[in-house]
Amino acid sequence: MLILSREDVKQVLDVTELFEALKEGFQMLAAGKWQAPLRTAIDMKRHEGIALFMPAYCEGLGATGMKLVTIMSRNPEKKLPLIHSNYLHVSAETGEIKALMDAEVLTALRTATTSAMVADLIGKSGGRVMAIFGTGVQALAHVEVFTKLFSIGEVLVYGLTPELSEDFANRIERQLRTPARRAVMTELKRADMICTCTTNNEPVFELKDIRPGVHITAMGAYRPATREIGADVVKAATVIVDTYEGALNEAGEFVIPIREGIITKDHIYADISEIVSGARPAPDDDHRTTLFKSLGMALEDLVAADLAYRRAVEKGIGREVQL
Repeated sequence: MLILSREDVKQVLDVTELFEALKEGFQMLAAGKWQAPLRTAIDMKRHEGIALFMPAYCEGLGATGMKLVTIMSRNPEKKLPLIHSNYLHVSAETGEIKALMDAEVLTALRTATTSAMVADLIGKSGGRVMAIFGTGVQALAHVEVFTKLFSIGEVLVYGLTPELSEDFANRIERQLRTPARRAVMTELKRADMICTCTTNNEPVFELKDIRPGVHITAMGAYRPATREIGADVVKAATVIVDTYEGALNEAGEFVIPIREGIITKDHIYADISEIVSGARPAPDDDHRTTLFKSLGMALEDLVAADLAYRRAVEKGIGREVQL
């Protein structure tokens, strides 16, 4: 079994290559070559944590596997990471465990690359100004991937505090060589693309704050009672989701306004596999606001893990162990 550390995964995963692998993965999903059930969540109330299990099998890749993510609220006071995540990669041909890898970088890159893929598929990747809400791992990954794949000329940063925003903007300029600065809400209308990567339970902006035609990626909220995007924005937007099942069961952006009678489940225009396969055409109105709600899929994890494993074997990266 190959052990891949966080640095190993970062070394072997190329964003451009992952972009194409994910597109192919969703094409195989449209062709019925995947089994990726809705993730299982175990609420560990006594320990103030939650465990998420995300299994998948792909006939086309000849692989199966599972990601385990734990989110432990008391960890920061213990000086431990809030989130732990690892991926178990298994051969579907033999049932052998091929690799165990750290999944923090894997999750960040597969999520951000999927977001970029959707923006590109629906013709919203040509914008120059990107707004980012949040200053954590996912926020940095989205800026890193979008600036690498698209012609982003400026990043507007909206953090929890002015200090966090300033620090994050400086980090973007230093690490990614892209102009970035702390922004105020009145500047949000300048953004061509908005990514929300926060832990907010309530909407981070309103419809009046954005311009028509902007493309929004919302990935921070993942429970039915929480949302980063309000009903006013959702109602006005053409909505793309990773899966209907996940969106209608787990995303507060839809669960809440459906319950309140503001929209119906039919408001969702398409899922990724429909756009990739051409079953639903990409929205063709440049002045129509588009929203991609990302909850993350086990498919994305397996595609990224399989690519990381194959490249690590080719390059001799990682450590072999016997169980």
